[in-house]
Amino acid sequence: MENIKTKICVECGSEYLANSSKMSELCPECASVLYGYKNCNHIFENGKCIKCLWDGSRSNYIKHLLED
Repeated sequence: MENIKTKICVECGSEYLANSSKMSELCPECASVLYGYKNCNHIFENGKCIKCLWDGSRSNYIKHLLED
């Protein structure tokens, strides 16, 4: 059985699956917005993505970037 490790994103504060992101401290969503890495194709159930566990959180900085 695979060891499932979760982390907390330093940018948005969401929990995420460690192996779902190319960056060690960022969830796939933040890594995508900030550095252009491929994002997860999120599928939400009960408030979290079933693929990466991202909960939809966004920091004020990410929100600002996405508004422009």
